[in-house]
Amino acid sequence: MILAVSPPARTSASCFDAGSKYCPCDLAALGCCVACSLLRGDEKCDCGWSGLCIYQDYLRNGRAPKPRRKKVLAPVRSRADLASGGGGGKNRAFIVEIEVPREVSHWCVFPGSFALLRPPGSPERFNVPLSVMEAKDGALSFALEVKGPKTVALDRACAAGRSVTAVAPFWSGLQGAASLRRYSSGRVLAVAKGIAQAPILHTGQYVTGHGGFFKALLGPGTLGAVFVDDALSRSGAQVAVLPKSKDHNIARIYGELVGGDYDLLVSEGSDKQHGALQELLSSLDDPPALAWSSNVSMTCAEGICGACLRDGSRGCKADLGVGGLST
Repeated sequence: MILAVSPPARTSASCFDAGSKYCPCDLAALGCCVACSLLRGDEKCDCGWSGLCIYQDYLRNGRAPKPRRKKVLAPVRSRADLASGGGGGKNRAFIVEIEVPREVSHWCVFPGSFALLRPPGSPERFNVPLSVMEAKDGALSFALEVKGPKTVALDRACAAGRSVTAVAPFWSGLQGAASLRRYSSGRVLAVAKGIAQAPILHTGQYVTGHGGFFKALLGPGTLGAVFVDDALSRSGAQVAVLPKSKDHNIARIYGELVGGDYDLLVSEGSDKQHGALQELLSSLDDPPALAWSSNVSMTCAEGICGACLRDGSRGCKADLGVGGLST
């Protein structure tokens, strides 16, 4: 089952950068704003945005975009190997912690935050988008699975005592994030497999930090390792490790949803997993809301390069959760 993300029902989509210090961005000056129909050349406003008017802000700024996110040279504080390609996993993987300006780490505390990392001196095409696993004062942690040329290059750069080039913060790594904010003090069930366990730690800490109940069902996936269970447990979350199953644990997840009275289901994993869980939710009489990790391709994460385009939406900025999922 291949997942596709339906375009929003309305002309304008919610933009993760709207209202931030980076809005209006270069897309506004190019007539391609994700959120503002007026900046796209329409005569009628249909943005549905309740914050500071993006169009008026653009005019007040002299019809110019706000400053872009800056790249920083981030020293590598530590590195810990997760997998070496053995033990059932196909690829090498590791956790790396880098030092960043405090302002950057403070703006990466939200679930769905990610950064672009690349080796120092390399061009932008080497950017690797990585979900923030943990954000501390002046430091960010990531988990990286080494699979292709860009991650091989970053693997070589991520050694203790060296540095990487980082661009952050970005926030579109979790679609349906508005539902997570709404139910942060409620009951949340998460399913995460393989390297996608990394952002689930951030999400779990967010929910338990707001007094909510958080349970994570974790699987080793193609990585062949479960690596966030201890940290999640320390945050106050409940954790269960999923065994290998012919039905990919769908029956187990179904039973958890039926008996758990959950407000929200979070899927961290492949598009195939997202689609299977959405189909599962459609079989319930009163399903919880759904949030899911974004797997769109991207290089610049600013909507310019076009790598993130999906059904006409710029997936690195647009909240595709407006239109939901379709399989």
